[in-house]
Amino acid sequence: MLKKQRILWSILILTLGLWCHASYARTYNFQIYANSNDFTANVESESMISEAVLNVGGGIAFSEGDYRMGDIHFAVKDEVFIPALTLGLGFKGMLGTAEVNNNDYDIISIGFMLLGEYDFRKIYYNLPVLIYASFTGSPDPLCFGDTDTYLEFNTGIKGYIVKNAAIVFGYKSLEVRFNDDPDENKLIDDAFYFGVELSF
Repeated sequence: MLKKQRILWSILILTLGLWCHASYARTYNFQIYANSNDFTANVESESMISEAVLNVGGGIAFSEGDYRMGDIHFAVKDEVFIPALTLGLGFKGMLGTAEVNNNDYDIISIGFMLLGEYDFRKIYYNLPVLIYASFTGSPDPLCFGDTDTYLEFNTGIKGYIVKNAAIVFGYKSLEVRFNDDPDENKLIDDAFYFGVELSF
């Protein structure tokens, strides 16, 4: 248990350190997503570092009767290939609990994160739409407690009502396998969601 706490504290300290270091040209994003069973809330900060953008944030996710989870993440992203396309790489730490087949499990993992977005507003000024996707994967060596592997895929579309506020429609796929029987005891959550994002 002490080893787990040290790892999680190290991630948190590194994330906060990077966040505090990039203290200029910062923007904040607040996101709330939900459907009939799931609720997710995220806070992100983006700052310019050299010629890239540092994205730091965290959030909570709750699924009725299935799991409760919190995360912190940081990634570096930049425009590539074409002006409207942004890609990024980073890390994401997850901590939570899940109930599967009447058993309680701990979810603890550190995942590699790949993210991307295409902002139509940078090409077509009258089309206030952004599409995004992210993938997080944690192989067994980066999973702790009861967790064997962690996979998460997220994609969606944002429609901007005004410059700093968007309506979001997305899809999330989550699969977490556990040590005692990875093929049988696994958490699977595939769901569409609807929400709002505010930026300033």
